[in-house]
Amino acid sequence: MRITRISRLKPYGIFRDFTWPNELQPFARFNLIYGWNGTGKTTLARLFRSLQDKTAVTTGDVVFDIDDRQVKGSEIPGTALPAVRVFNRDSIASTVAAFGGEIAPIYFFGQDGVEKQRQVEELRRDLGTADAEATTARSNQAAALKALDDFCIARAKVIKEFLISSRSKTYNNYDKRRFRQAVENLDPTAQRAALLQDDQKAKLRSQKDAQPKALQPAVACEIPDFAKLAACTHALLNRSVVSKVISALADDRDVGTWVHQGLALHTGDRSIGVCRFCGQDLPPERVLALEAHFNDAFSQFQAEIDSLAATVEGDRKRLAEVALPDSSRLYDHLATELEIAQATMRGQLEPAVAYLGVLHAHLLAKRGAPFTPASLDAPVAPNRDVIVGSIAAVNGVIEKHNATTARFESEVETACQKLEQCYVAEAFNEFIRLRDSVGTAHDGVNGSTAKAQGLRDRIAKIDREIVEHLRPAEELNGELRAYLGRDELRFEVKETGYTMTRNGLPASGLSEGEKTAIAFLYFLKSLQDKSFDLANGVVVIDDPVSSLDANALFSAFGYMKERTKDAGQLFVLTHNFCFFRQVKNWYRHLPHQGKKDPALRPARLYLLHVATRAGQREAALAPLDPLLEEYESEYHYIFKRVYDESQRCAIGGGLEACYGMPNIARRLVEAFLSFRFPTCTGHLAKQLDAVPFDAARKARILRFLHTHSHHGHVAEPEHDLSMLSETGAVLGDVLALIEATDRDHFNQMKELIASVTDTEAT
Repeated sequence: MRITRISRLKPYGIFRDFTWPNELQPFARFNLIYGWNGTGKTTLARLFRSLQDKTAVTTGDVVFDIDDRQVKGSEIPGTALPAVRVFNRDSIASTVAAFGGEIAPIYFFGQDGVEKQRQVEELRRDLGTADAEATTARSNQAAALKALDDFCIARAKVIKEFLISSRSKTYNNYDKRRFRQAVENLDPTAQRAALLQDDQKAKLRSQKDAQPKALQPAVACEIPDFAKLAACTHALLNRSVVSKVISALADDRDVGTWVHQGLALHTGDRSIGVCRFCGQDLPPERVLALEAHFNDAFSQFQAEIDSLAATVEGDRKRLAEVALPDSSRLYDHLATELEIAQATMRGQLEPAVAYLGVLHAHLLAKRGAPFTPASLDAPVAPNRDVIVGSIAAVNGVIEKHNATTARFESEVETACQKLEQCYVAEAFNEFIRLRDSVGTAHDGVNGSTAKAQGLRDRIAKIDREIVEHLRPAEELNGELRAYLGRDELRFEVKETGYTMTRNGLPASGLSEGEKTAIAFLYFLKSLQDKSFDLANGVVVIDDPVSSLDANALFSAFGYMKERTKDAGQLFVLTHNFCFFRQVKNWYRHLPHQGKKDPALRPARLYLLHVATRAGQREAALAPLDPLLEEYESEYHYIFKRVYDESQRCAIGGGLEACYGMPNIARRLVEAFLSFRFPTCTGHLAKQLDAVPFDAARKARILRFLHTHSHHGHVAEPEHDLSMLSETGAVLGDVLALIEATDRDHFNQMKELIASVTDTEAT
């Protein structure tokens, strides 16, 4: 496996918004990254260190391309990665920190380990099979877990969709966690109890979806005593009036009734002595005969009939006009029950109304024939208790409705809970099956993992018997002696590692160069450790020559080249141009490096640069500038930077890009004047005094370089932008000074820049 790109760094350290450019070649087997201090080398090295330690990158959005896969920084733990070894300032710190105690050993094979190594190889083959079984088991476990999780998600979604309601907020956020908690609380008995029939579920869903409705009045109706009314009617029908009957009036009921009503209009206060109908005199004897016919007994009897008839008719009308509630005003789940109860009630009331009508008709007939006894021809009297019960049944439904309104929220909640329990119960058997599958898969993982771990333990035991770390210590001491030119510092073997001594005593007071040399040699030697497969691994080396003199620098390069030439992939990061040049020349002479197609070259060269936007420095990775690649010094590149920036400022470029220019200009001026005036090297003011150039412009150059530049690194953006507003003019003065001092040199440099610019454009 190889690291092909760092696709995204947003934001991570000084990389604020970096995306791998389309035109930038992916990493090759050999990679050289050059950048001045402060351009992000340390950030990149620590990013590679995360791959080595398999620790998650939790800051920003970090994405590696490894072969054909994208690996997010947060996904590093548990992801298949190439073996990575990183040397950076953290490596120096950790190695030096161990000097007071013990440095981890580097293991080589002992001389007597051939047979045991054969056993190890057989065990490793078995381990490969066991690991494959464990991988399959983990895959099965992951599939089982996913199937269970997907099932819980799907069922929770269904329950949420069924039970979501504007009246109940309980299920608006129903999720797999709540479903799983509910189903795990069930047992087979509770599951069976929670299941509902379709009509029960439909009723509960209707109740759940209902809106609160108004209270409904109960049916209020007084039911008469039918038996008593019948007895009274029967008694009146059997009675007759005793009087001096006028047969003509008795025989003709209508005439009798007419005359009776007319008599009242011709007697008492209304008497006028003549017939109001015909106008003839009304004989007194005729009036007396009529009064005898219609005597007090007759009137009283008629009054009794009228009273009972009015009572019967009143009861009949009351029963006929009983107001029943509209079923649409009740909750849907009660509407059908109400309609059934009302139908029963009507079935009882209608015969009762008809019965009272029969009684009333008999009474009216008796009133017209008071002198003749009659019989009651009527059906059996209705059962008053049954009618009262049917009304009570209707009122019972109304009471349910009113109770539902009174506790509507709790009724909706109860309906939802019953539905949830039903839906969960319906999913119970499938959940148990999937959960059992997870348990089986988990047991498979434990078994295969235990088998693999047992093999690893056996391999580790044999490894401890066949490895030794004495020889690496002896080789390290020889390399350290050659590297430093002295023999006072030594790696001493301890039982489980090394310790560092100076002249036989624990080493102390190490210089920065000694620390770097010891840590770097130890790191290079560790690449030969049996735990690291160099041919398939990734080696990252960040500035191994800090604090080293020129001789040590060349030694460091020589050791590095020898120990890393067979690496599966190599990254070298440096700000030291001399070291950069050594690595660049090594890469340049690699086989096939001269191929025209860059994609076929084994080595790639990159440049880290920084731009300032909105007051913040942002690092980016780019192809190496051709002037750095083609020439053996930085001078050409620095000259190009100053020249390009002076042109940009001339056309009104922003000041943010000027932050680093004072340092670059100072390096250019010092390099140029050191060559032209070698006797003044190291004294910029004296060098400028020696140049025959306009004194005011020289003073402006010197003030600008002293004010804004800092030796040793590119400036941080710490100065007010207004102080850098003279950058363009001063860079122009610098170039004018070089031109005035050596016109041929200046013109050749301009031609060189123009040719490089044309090449980049094409």
